[in-house]
Amino acid sequence: RLDVNGYRKLFNALTRICPIPIHFESIEGGAKGYYSDTDKRIGIQSGMSQLQTIKTVIHEMTHARLHAKSMQDPEHPVDRKTKEVEAESTAFCVASAFGIDTSEYSFGYVAGWSSGKETKELKSSLERIRSVSDEMITAIDKSLQRQAKREQRRARDEGR
Repeated sequence: RLDVNGYRKLFNALTRICPIPIHFESIEGGAKGYYSDTDKRIGIQSGMSQLQTIKTVIHEMTHARLHAKSMQDPEHPVDRKTKEVEAESTAFCVASAFGIDTSEYSFGYVAGWSSGKETKELKSSLERIRSVSDEMITAIDKSLQRQAKREQRRARDEGR
């Protein structure tokens, strides 16, 4: 299913918890999105399905949270393969928590980027994936609860 139940509310929650701006644009070269550490912004390919848009926003938000230069340990640099595995795995976990199945896309993507990785590297990534997924799910839940309260107040005020 390419439509996402509650898409607008979930998208709004994502933009509220994202510390940097998210922009829709036409991205050359087939990428669905990008995180620019230099410009502190996320670009999302316009015109995608709701499912692909939500998954891509979460993927790029993960890059912003885990892979910004300010977050890197110079003693233990993270390579591009690891960054992509972490971002897509987090997108899968967070989307799943909200009833969105991205496995058709995510599993192939992660398999492609994780080939040749050592178990030790994957274990380290799994802890980062678990941690950032938990943080994002909690923040999205809180944002959705605040949205619901605002809507209830608005409906109550309009009913007067």
